[in-house]
Amino acid sequence: MIILEKTAEVLFNYLRDVIYDPAKAVLDIEQLPEEFQDFGHGLRYFADCVMETKNLAMALSRGDLNAKAPSRGNEIAAPLKSLHATLKHLTWQTQQIARGDYRQNVDFMGDFSEAFNKMVEQLAERQSRLEIQAYRDIATDLFNRAYGMLTLDNWLAEGKRFALVFADLDSLKFVNDEFGHAEGDIYILNAARYLKSFSEDAVVCRIGGDEFMLLAPEISRADAEAKMREIYDKLKSDEYLIGKEYTYSISYGVSESGPGVLASEMLSVSDERMYEDKRANKKSRQSR
Repeated sequence: MIILEKTAEVLFNYLRDVIYDPAKAVLDIEQLPEEFQDFGHGLRYFADCVMETKNLAMALSRGDLNAKAPSRGNEIAAPLKSLHATLKHLTWQTQQIARGDYRQNVDFMGDFSEAFNKMVEQLAERQSRLEIQAYRDIATDLFNRAYGMLTLDNWLAEGKRFALVFADLDSLKFVNDEFGHAEGDIYILNAARYLKSFSEDAVVCRIGGDEFMLLAPEISRADAEAKMREIYDKLKSDEYLIGKEYTYSISYGVSESGPGVLASEMLSVSDERMYEDKRANKKSRQSR
């Protein structure tokens, strides 16, 4: 009976230390009666599993996802190991979201999944709105200079065939000064409307107060100039001008992409041709 009581005390003290003072927890199997030694081995393995599980739980509570995982045979820690793996995967997904990948979705954590997915959806919507604001001209709803230049560089890098059009409104300052900026704004909006009709796949940008850039894929310079002439004629005969003491006119210049052609070359050529057209339009008006 005395041996049994001493054995129970040794085992109890060991379990107590495992729970409250793991660093002190030691079980000397050789001190146990022979008939208790197998039980002692099992108890010590159980205690090791408990301490491994506790160590992982403490690491996770500190946010340490790099903590050593419990041994493979530790079934006690299995749910915690699963949580550990889940948190590591969520961390990776969050990092992807931070890089702008809003395709991440969680479907394995109940209410948390719903909250996480809603957050990602809202971030994607906000990003979309920011991109629209960053690349849009608010007044005309055309793309802006930044988007136009980005598209120009991308299309050249892709070896795409396209035409670049520079367009400038004639006499906008005159309309603003003589008839008010409200009339000038209507002039800009009407011009933007006609430029957007160039083609469905054209990228139309407002790059300044009265300046526009248009990128049209799979079209030659000659065909692009013909389309711009149509736009010129439509703008000049716009119904809004009936009874007005001024007219609409747009000057333009076109360049075409090709092997080895640089963005700076296309911009320079289109700009030069646009100013040639503007001088011709001015001369034509003065001769009337």
